[in-house]
Amino acid sequence: MKVFSRICLKDYTVEAQNGDKLELKRGREYTTSEENNDKVVVFSNFWVPVPVNIFGGEEILCSK
Repeated sequence: MKVFSRICLKDYTVEAQNGDKLELKRGREYTTSEENNDKVVVFSNFWVPVPVNIFGGEEILCSK
């Protein structure tokens, strides 16, 4: 599995039906999965797929 560090380019929020929220903030760095079907999974308190186009500046952290 490849793991990346990416910089968020714009604020983005995902809210689950139970009210849990993942808020991604512009300018912050996040750990993500490899791109798959124009999405990446953000590894945070929740593992959530989001559009890859909200990120820029990817850097590989781990490649196994």
